[in-house]
Order: sequence, then C-alpha cells, then structure tokens
Amino acid sequence: MTFSKWQNLMGAACLSFTIVTAPAVFAQSTASQVVVQGAQQSNAARLVFPLPRTIGYSVNKQGSELTVRFEADVELDFSAILASPLQQATNPRVSKQGGNTIVTLDVPADAGPRDFWSGQYLVIDIYSTGAARTQSAENMAPSAENADEEATTEPLQESDTPSDEASQDAEVEPIEEVSTDDAPASPVTADPDEPVVQPKVFSGIDIQGVTAFSPDDKVVSVSVSEVDTGIQLRFGWPEEVGAAAFERGGYLWIVFDQPYKFDPGGLRMGQSIIKDRIRAVELQDNSDALVMRLGVKNGQSFVVERDVNDWLISLKDTPTKPRFPLEPTRQAEGVQGQQIFVPATDIGRKIDVEDPAVGDFLVVLPMLGEGRGMAQEFSYASSQLLETAQGVVVMPKSDFVDVERFRDGIAIRSAGNNILSATKLSRDTGLSQAARDEQFSRLIDFDAWRIGEPWEYRKNKSRLLYELSLQPLSDRNAARWKLARFYIAHGRAAEAIGVLDRMLDEDPLLAQNSEYLAVRGVANFKQGRLEAASVDLSNKGLEAEQDAELWRVLVAEALGQYDAALEHYRRGKDVMGTYDDFDRAEIQLAVVRAALELDSLELALRELDLLNGLDLSDEQLAESVFQSARIAARQGQMDAALAQFDDLTDVPYRWIAARARYARTTQNLTNGDITKEQAIDQLERLRFAWRGARFEAQLLDDLADLYFDTEQYELGLEVLRQGVSYFPELARDRQMISRSASMFRELFLEGKADVLTPISAISLYYKFRDLTPLGAEGDLMIRRLADRLVSVDLLDRAAELLEYQVRVRTEGAGRALIAANLAKIYILNRQPTKALEIMRATREPRLPEDIDATRRHVETRALIELSRYEEAEVLLEGDRSREADQLKADIYWSSKAWSKASATIRQLLGDGWRRNEALDPLERLNLIRLTIALTFMEDRAGLIEMRRRYGSQMRAGDFANAFDLLTNDQELSGRELGAIAGQIASVEKLQSFMRDYRSDFSGR
Repeated sequence: MTFSKWQNLMGAACLSFTIVTAPAVFAQSTASQVVVQGAQQSNAARLVFPLPRTIGYSVNKQGSELTVRFEADVELDFSAILASPLQQATNPRVSKQGGNTIVTLDVPADAGPRDFWSGQYLVIDIYSTGAARTQSAENMAPSAENADEEATTEPLQESDTPSDEASQDAEVEPIEEVSTDDAPASPVTADPDEPVVQPKVFSGIDIQGVTAFSPDDKVVSVSVSEVDTGIQLRFGWPEEVGAAAFERGGYLWIVFDQPYKFDPGGLRMGQSIIKDRIRAVELQDNSDALVMRLGVKNGQSFVVERDVNDWLISLKDTPTKPRFPLEPTRQAEGVQGQQIFVPATDIGRKIDVEDPAVGDFLVVLPMLGEGRGMAQEFSYASSQLLETAQGVVVMPKSDFVDVERFRDGIAIRSAGNNILSATKLSRDTGLSQAARDEQFSRLIDFDAWRIGEPWEYRKNKSRLLYELSLQPLSDRNAARWKLARFYIAHGRAAEAIGVLDRMLDEDPLLAQNSEYLAVRGVANFKQGRLEAASVDLSNKGLEAEQDAELWRVLVAEALGQYDAALEHYRRGKDVMGTYDDFDRAEIQLAVVRAALELDSLELALRELDLLNGLDLSDEQLAESVFQSARIAARQGQMDAALAQFDDLTDVPYRWIAARARYARTTQNLTNGDITKEQAIDQLERLRFAWRGARFEAQLLDDLADLYFDTEQYELGLEVLRQGVSYFPELARDRQMISRSASMFRELFLEGKADVLTPISAISLYYKFRDLTPLGAEGDLMIRRLADRLVSVDLLDRAAELLEYQVRVRTEGAGRALIAANLAKIYILNRQPTKALEIMRATREPRLPEDIDATRRHVETRALIELSRYEEAEVLLEGDRSREADQLKADIYWSSKAWSKASATIRQLLGDGWRRNEALDPLERLNLIRLTIALTFMEDRAGLIEMRRRYGSQMRAGDFANAFDLLTNDQELSGRELGAIAGQIASVEKLQSFMRDYRSDFSGR
C-alpha cells in the first residue's frame, strides 16, 4: 500500500520508504476494532485512522508527547505499527475518559504535526528533521560508495510483508509503488529547492506530476465514492475556488483557479472503485491554477456539482449536460467592435494551459457556480468554444484572438479578422457538424416542437391542420403526432390529448410505444390527470430515460409522493441543462416543495439557490420567494418569514397569495398573536380565495382541529366530511374519516357531548349517525344518548334511537335487552300497548336468566298499565325476586285485592321499622298503601301496629299527614278514605316504577 502524498522524496534517504500496514486496504481486524496504519518517510511519519468523518477529534503536542483525542469510544489496534516502529511516532498508549478515546505517542521535541481528512480516513503527519537524520544514518544505504547506484536503480516499493493479523482480513492484493524506467537520477545531487517529479503507479493507475509539499503548503485532497451509474470525486477545498471540467482526446481536464498542491492519497484509497474508469492522472505545472488531466474510459459523461466549498465531479455512464448551459451570442456593434460574448456571472480567474498531446493553446475560465458549462461545441472562424461540463474553454485559432472576462460575461475578440462572418461558421447557430452529430437527444423537447415564435401560433397551427388534411385517411398519424407535440409545446394539453387519443384509435399498438406514452404522460400531467400521467410515465420502456424521470418528479410531487419525487430527481437531474429555464424552474420548485414536506431544508436551500441562474417568470419568482419564506420560518427566522409572507399576500397569483396568507395565519396562531377564533375566521375566508387540491384539504384539516379545540363539534365534523367528499384520496392520507369517528366516539362515549344541550346532542348525532361504530361500542353509544334524552323527558327521540337499534343493529340476547329498555321508554311515555308489542316481537329462546327476568318484569308492568292484572299475575308465577314482589303489590293495589296487597306489602317492608332509619320514598309509598288497605279491611289492630312501628319514621316527609290521619283512633268516612286514596294514586306512579325506570336510564 502506498501513501502518495509524498511524491518527491528529498535526500538520499528518500529511497528507503517503509510502509507498515495490512495489504491493499485499511481494514478493521474485528468488527469492533479499528486497525491503525502507518507509513515512514525520510522526514515524517504518517498515521492513518479509518474512522467516520462524523467523529470529532483534536491533536495537541506538548513537549515530546503528541495527544490525539477522539470524541467517541473507539477500540484501536496499533499492532501493525508496533511490529515496525515509526521514527517520529513511538510508544502508542490508549486511555478512555468520559466517553472519549485518548491516544498518546512519544514524538521528537522538534516534531510538527499536521492532520487532515482524506475520504473516510483521518491522516496525521508528524514531521521531524532530527529523526530523519537518525533514520538515514542507521537504516539507509549500506555504503556511501554505492548510494548513488541504488538511488537510480532500486524501485520505490512498499513492504510486501504485512502483519499477520491484518493480512487475515485482506481481500485485495498489495499495491506496489514503483518507479518508471525514465526516473530521474539520484536526488542526492539534485538542488534541494527544486522538486523532483516521479511517476507513480497505483494498482495500474499512473499518477504523474505530483510534487512534494511541506506543512506550510496549501494542499487540496480528494476522496472517492460510488454513485448511481458511476463514481464521484470530491475535492475538499478550504476556500471558494472556481472550477472547470471538460473532456478532450480521452482525457478529462479538471482546472481549479487556485495554485494549490494536490494530495492524491484519496485516489489510492479508492483505487478499487476508480481503476475501471480512470487509467492515469497527470498534474500540469501551472503557477496560477491546479490543473490535472485524468485519462478516462470512453463513453462516460461528467457532472460537476458544488457542496459549500467542495467540488464534486462525477463520472457516469448515463448522458449528462450542464445544469445551466452557457450560450454564446454574436455582437457586431458597439465600441468594442465584433465579438463573441458568453453571458455569465461568477467567473473565476483566466487560466492559460497547453494540451501536451497536440500542443493546442487553451484559455480556461473556471466558474464559481456549479453546472455552468457549454452544452455543445461552438466553432467560429478564429476560435472554438469547447463543450464543457463546467466553465468555458476557448481554443484560439490564431495569435490575434483576445479573451477577456467581465462581470457579466466573457468576450472573445479577434484583431483584424471578422470572426462573425457567416461564411466562416460551421452553421449559423454556431454548432459544429461533429457536435450536431453527437447532440443530446431529448425525449421531451418543447423548443423543437413549438415551430416558430409564440406569436405565430395560429398561423403554424393552421399550417399543421392543413398538412393533416392532405394526408390519406388511413395514414394520418405522422401528421397528428407533429400536431399533438405542437399543442403540448404551446400549453394546449387538452387538445394534445384529443389528438393522441385519435392516434391510438387508429393504431392501438401505440399503447406500447414508450415515446408516445411519454408525450401523453406529460399532456395528462399538464391537464391535471395525475394518476393517468403516473401510469404513462412509469412504462418500463421509459425506465432508462432521464427525461422521463424529470417529469415523474412533477407528477410524484403533485400526488404527494415526496420521497419518490426526490428519488426521480436524483436519477434525472444530470440532464436538467437540456431544458429551457421555465421547465427547469418548474422541476426545481417541485423539488423544493417535496424537500420541505420531508424537512430536508438543505436540499430545499440548494435548489432555491440554483434558481438564481435561471430566467424566472414572475409567477415562479413569487413562488421562490414564498418557499424561501417557508424555509426562514423553519429556521426560526420568524420576522423575515412574516415580512415575506406579508409581501406576497397581494401578488396577482392567487394560489401563492392564498398560501402566503395561510402561512402567516398559522404562524401568528403558533406565536399566540391571534386567538383560535380569529384563526378560524381567517382560514374560512381563505377557503374562498383558492379552492381545490392539497391546499383546500389542508385548510379543512386545520379548521377541523380548531373547531374541535373551541368545542364547535358540529362544524368540525362538517369540514372533515367535506374533505372526505371533495378529496377522497387526500382525506385517506390525512385520516379524516378515522379522525371524524374518533371525535364522534369522544362525544358520545367519553362524555364530550355533555357540554351540549340534549337537543343539540341529538341533532349532532342524527346529522353524523353514519359515524356510529359497529358492534358493542356503537350500541353503547346509542343507549347512552337515549338515556340522556330520557333524563330530560325527550322520550319520543329516545324511542327512535332504540327502535333503530332494535330494527337494524342488534340481534339475539342483545336485541332482547335493548327491546326491554325501549319498552320501558314506551311505558314512561304512556304507551303500554307499544311496549307490549315490542316485547312480544323480540322474544328469543334460551335467553340468559337476568335478561329473561328483566323482560318478564317489563312486560308485567305493561300489562299492569293496561289493567290486564290476571295476565300480569300469571307472568310472575314462581318469581320470588323482590322486583316481582313489588310488581305483585302494584297488581293487588290496582285490582283492589286488599288482603293480597297487605300481605305482599308487609313482606316488602320487612323489619324496616327496627332499623330506626328514615324510609326511602318507595318504602313510604308502600307503607301508606298498606295503611289504606288495612283501613278498607277495617283492621284497626293492624293500623295500631303500623302506628306503633313506623310512627316516629313518618312524623315528617311524604304522606306524613295521611299516615297520621289513617292510623289515629278517629273513624273516617268512606268519602274521606277515597279522598286520601285518590291523593296517593295521583303521585304513586311517579313515586314508584317511573322513578325506578328513570333511574335505570340515568344510571348508565
């Protein structure tokens, strides 16, 4: 394995370059241990820690000790270094403190450490001249006489004897570092101030031109990773630099406009990834820039992106174009005379380079903004603009061409030569024949389909229709195809769909044609047919089409499939540069919306920033401001966000204005600047500002929450019902139906409806009765509502509820019990006949004993109320329950069977007189009934006994006077007894079973 940061080794000791490492790659000896690797150079030792970049660390040198603190608990294995000690770093010790891992090494007193990341490797170099001299004296050339000979003949090579432990896990052959046959002579005699350049080979990758650097040099490193259909090189720059990238003669040129030195260590670490794509790396000497050429495999495309200061260059197998294609224009007037002008901003320094393969002189102008390149080659009489992935490259064809950079672009002039002469252009557009032959083929190309200027639409439409009319009836699809694409390019999606459908009628096999489906999918999207568009664009024949991926972005985002939208964008963004500004902005804004929905603020900010390079329509500009305000709000910059929302409330694009007002309202509510009632008023107004799609669904969703919070349950359930009706798909996503059912349950099962009046509660129930759950919960809900209605004498409404439950919802024992409750309500409502009918209509065999007893008692009560005493008495035969005894007492009392009534009531009263406690209302009623029965039976002894037993308990309260009058020694006439009995009869029903029945309902 090689550490290629030092490509020029200084002094005679440079030929003894010892590597202490496992073969091929840095590997962990176990899943929990990190194998630390080392490399020895003449004046420095290198330690390499294969760790994630997320781990924080610090390096500190005190005297002869170097301390490296890792902000993580890491198990480190120094066995490889201990086997072959390094000169500048010895005796490694590891300790743990507070979850941190601390490594301490002994170093020379004059040691100077330098640390940096290279991909997923932390590299620490320890420089010391004293240690280098010691190493040279003890370990280098065996004799001074043959030192020069060894320096020129011995190849530079790694140790190929790795530690046993590390070698067990190695899967890749050791990488050798060898010198070429034309290596320079021994550096012993070289000028120490002149860097020595030696070519190196890393597992078949030739790296040339790398010069040595000291700790004071500015160095840029590279890391390698795999991406879809290719690899990516990340150049980690500590400052902002411009970049250019272009392919020429089988080489990818990469030019940065700062003269840093280059550390190719990351190429070595990623050699297994890049070896099939990059065959050689060559650095050119340039005092103004870092210039490198990569020998690359044919057929690759290149994408240049920027991440803060880092530049990312991807080599892919799929077609790519610059995100922001630069277009030269011809200018033949003005004080500067004739010139080619390339409009551009953020232009880096002008760099002059020479192509070593053919000797061409090139003027390279790197760009600070990503994706700014020439999408095609332009050839003029005196110069040629090369196709680039990034930046502008001018190849002058004479010594008289002058290239100048300005704030707003690049000017190319030629003294004494008319470079704009049409006869000297490959064609009027400036596109060379070779470029035309290799031009990127777009699946969706509105610019090519429009045919002329927009103001010529009617004329061109008439011409296309006329051409269609000239075709034979059986062969018109070719003309229709041209017409359909013309329509869609001019935004006439409905007309395009009509023509496409007619084509399909003529040729059903078009349903399998991917190009046809792509165009129809775009037309369906523009017409709002999102599901149909998704089906068309998902055809297997379009899977490899990056064009189709970009339209899938728009469809997926509109459908709310935000993860899918971002995935489609990742696959198709490399050809964004082939679209015009309008469509590109539409796609990027869709990506911003999807990213915000997924809380990916970094991506949203990046795409918004990339909009700065486009010519936006007024509507797109307004939306970009709106999305920027949303991001500011997410980042806590509320003042800036609210100010932008306020500015957007009056824009002429109602959908943006409405969303700005919505965002302002919700934010004001969150901040407590408005009440929930005020928020409801503002959101209700917004329902009339913009209707439809996700926006209105979101409004309804928010309004429902606010209505529930303010106990306006009917309005809350109503807006959720509207959401389900208007937007069934979105309602399913937002769980509107389940939320409605949940709130209905809370109202009528958990007591929230208790705050409503009984009339409001029953009205609310009937309006949303479809939300009643099935099963036991729904039955309980209905019974509870019926109970409440009974408690306020709304007996008819209560009966309606239970009638529905008996008729529709229940069966078996449950139905029989509910029917008994319904019969009770009929009896309370003085409808004993209906009570008897429902009881007999709901008879069930083999009912549980308790339910059977309840039904028997209710049916008996109905018979009593109908004065059918004999039938009632028959029903109670054999029933020894207290409830049956009370019913029997009522039967005997009502039928004037005084003797039976007296005996039954005595049994009910029992020994209550012995408790010396107040009698309950039913006991008082039974007692007064007993005294009347005894009076009619002329049982004076019994009356005296009742007075003796219950006199003290009946001195006050209900029936006190009547009891006193009936039990004293005074003789009462029949009229007086009748008056007392009538008085008792007027209230006895209310005091007896009616009270009990009401308590049955109110007790649930």
